[in-house]
Amino acid sequence: MALSSCTSDFLEVDPTVTTPTENYYDTPDKMEKALVAAYAPLQWFDFTYSEYHPLQFVCDIMADDYNGVGGSSEGDIPWLHLTYQYRLNPEQAPIGLWDSLYNGVYRANQVVNNIDKCPTLSAASRNRILAEARTLRAFYYHILWKLWGNIPYYTVNPDGNDIDYIVPQKTAAEVYRLIMEDLDFATTPGFLPEAVTVAEVGRFNKFAAYMLRANVIMLAGDQSKYASALQQVKEIIGSGIYALTPIFADIWTDAGEWNCESIFEINYSDNPSNRDWNHTLSPGGTIYPTFLTPASYKGTKLHSEGYGFGPVNPALYQAYEAGDQRRDGGILNFAAVCTGDSYTPRVADSGYFNYKYIARAGGNSAFPGTEGAEFNFRNNTRVYRYAEALLIAAELTVRTGGSQTEADDLLNTVRARAFSTTLSELPADRRRAATLDNLLEENRLEFALEGHRFFDLVRFGKDTEVLAPRGYTPSKRYLPIPQSEIDRAEGTLNQNPY
Repeated sequence: MALSSCTSDFLEVDPTVTTPTENYYDTPDKMEKALVAAYAPLQWFDFTYSEYHPLQFVCDIMADDYNGVGGSSEGDIPWLHLTYQYRLNPEQAPIGLWDSLYNGVYRANQVVNNIDKCPTLSAASRNRILAEARTLRAFYYHILWKLWGNIPYYTVNPDGNDIDYIVPQKTAAEVYRLIMEDLDFATTPGFLPEAVTVAEVGRFNKFAAYMLRANVIMLAGDQSKYASALQQVKEIIGSGIYALTPIFADIWTDAGEWNCESIFEINYSDNPSNRDWNHTLSPGGTIYPTFLTPASYKGTKLHSEGYGFGPVNPALYQAYEAGDQRRDGGILNFAAVCTGDSYTPRVADSGYFNYKYIARAGGNSAFPGTEGAEFNFRNNTRVYRYAEALLIAAELTVRTGGSQTEADDLLNTVRARAFSTTLSELPADRRRAATLDNLLEENRLEFALEGHRFFDLVRFGKDTEVLAPRGYTPSKRYLPIPQSEIDRAEGTLNQNPY
């Protein structure tokens, strides 16, 4: 495990855009490249296929921590505004995100189904590559599952000959079971390493697969698997590999990438970097920081300007207690921090912005091109952090009737970092009992604007209570399936009752 900032070398191995042909998979090197191709769609969660769909943002506008979508008007990326208003329709549902995820599924399937064409792979290499590919497949499907629920599912790619392009739709419960089959295989002892080399950061290790498995189980509410998920998360905690970063704001800086808290990140690079408006599938950086930065920004503390999406709900900023470093470490209070700077307010402006992923000055300073700089910020997406392992362990301890003292200590370890102290020194008035209500609130404070909130509300049974004032109903749990997919399926797909 690298304990300092690292590059995205692993995702810079060719081919990352095109998938290999059937006669390609005959050497270990070629299998490795096929695996890299299966990782590449992880970088597409911000913009692909002429569509903005920043995944964390999409998830969070379904909840209550943004004040609105932002942008110049409700006609600026209208599908996002409709999602925020719970008025999304099939004609405007995010087909680009759907396609990106199924592209990932396709590439992962290619590795799984062609690995036996490489007889010179060692048993250890075969197990690792296969476990990574099945973890990737589970990762792509779990996003499709949590956004759309009832989806087409396949493990062998349709070709129009032996396998029809019309893929049967599975229920959300069936998809969950199939995702778990992949994750139970991938977490077989000895298949994935506990840690990877510096050159391999960005590859799934065993503990990242554990985190994915725990997230899937908890969203499904599968009590029969709580104990096994808790055991695996406790293994992460007991490994000694991870620790909380003392200064919360440091997590989101260049130096904070792949630090001691990071279990899994999606790598981005500003050099090499080949993404632009005509090559959105090329490896490189991300446009998400540009998306979040205030419009017409003038000043020195941030990048020059952005698109003005993502005004943060003032209620989120106010939810933090005095002295909680997560407030200003994750949310930009523009008036307080950017004194003397200016920007043009956009729709639902609040004066607060997502500081975790905003475009900071110098964030794409190594970009060598003349066009596409806005696409090539090097901000990695932090997917799983050690703080989440601690809070998952606390929650599962409570849900399985375990030691309340142990659950309290896990929760208060996270709170101790928030108040810049240690568990033993955390004052009594800062401590909280690990009740489900307190854990839900702590998740909000710790992972604000990281794409957690909506699904936390769903699995804690609070979605209707919290979101009904904005028009949310239980039928809005899953997004409508894009109409183009309904049409291509020739009537075999059932639309979600959004």
